[in-house]
Amino acid sequence: MEPWNFPLYQVARLAAPNLVLGNTILVKHAESCPQAALALEQLFRDAGAPQGVYTNLFVEIPEIERIIENPLVQGASLTGSERAGASVGEIAGRNLKKSVLELGGSDAFIVLDDGDLDRTVDAAVVGRMSNTGQSCVASKRFIVLDEVYDAFLAAFRSRFAALRAGDPADPDTTLGPISSERAAVGLVEQIDDAVNKGVEVVIGGSRIDRPGAFVQATILTGVTPDMRAYHEELFGPVAVVYRVPDDDAAVALANATAFGLGGSIYSRDVERAGRVAERMESGMVWINQPTSTAPQLPFGGIKRSGYGRELSQLGMHEFANHKLVRTVAVERGR
Repeated sequence: MEPWNFPLYQVARLAAPNLVLGNTILVKHAESCPQAALALEQLFRDAGAPQGVYTNLFVEIPEIERIIENPLVQGASLTGSERAGASVGEIAGRNLKKSVLELGGSDAFIVLDDGDLDRTVDAAVVGRMSNTGQSCVASKRFIVLDEVYDAFLAAFRSRFAALRAGDPADPDTTLGPISSERAAVGLVEQIDDAVNKGVEVVIGGSRIDRPGAFVQATILTGVTPDMRAYHEELFGPVAVVYRVPDDDAAVALANATAFGLGGSIYSRDVERAGRVAERMESGMVWINQPTSTAPQLPFGGIKRSGYGRELSQLGMHEFANHKLVRTVAVERGR
């Protein structure tokens, strides 16, 4: 089961290693991207794949349980929400089948010092605004040490202010819409909850007055544990920035989440950044680069971000039978 936000890439990274193993694939795409589902199925057909190697399923959500329970299905993988992941994991577990879940994230972006601040701020914008912030591994919580906080926030705000909303097909557009009207309304509700409880809106905070599901590029400070923005994933162009006094406080705040997918750390002192990375509760940490993905690197999280790995040798082995065959020598004459 694959999501709407990267409907081609997500399927390719799941299908490729499993086909190499010899597994066949049943794929349930998000309801909002049927054309991507058909295009991928046609791609396999055009490549000469035998019928049944890759099968696209246009089924209703209640049918998924029956499919996972089928004895012909040996495992299940889902990229999506916590709710969907909990459901798929429960069905698979009840039927004693392997599952891999890649769920939400609230990745921390930790700034330890002012080494190459312009590059750090540029990376922060890329980390937050990739796919208009609609990525599980987008940087969402920016945790900045006190000595560099003011300079970082001013530069971060300036970059957000320069973003231009428009048609995603227009090369001049730097801020696209989010996935749906429902998603835009939900994101603004999360912002409004924080505003009503005393958050400071550095920039943005509202819808953009134009057709489409557009939300302003938004920066929030002063977010506290009684706000939804502290605990929930913000799936859109909204960044939360925190000021902390030292590395210990940065680690404590980074770990103060139910999620544990990725994270990134910026510092001129790579050894210091490495020590911080070792203490972060997440499946992945990138130093001096936003959380990313590559075929040769394992991808996945811990806590409520799911379990198991995609990509790399680890991902390829998730749905392999690690079978032992041992031959014992027999003495001649016996």
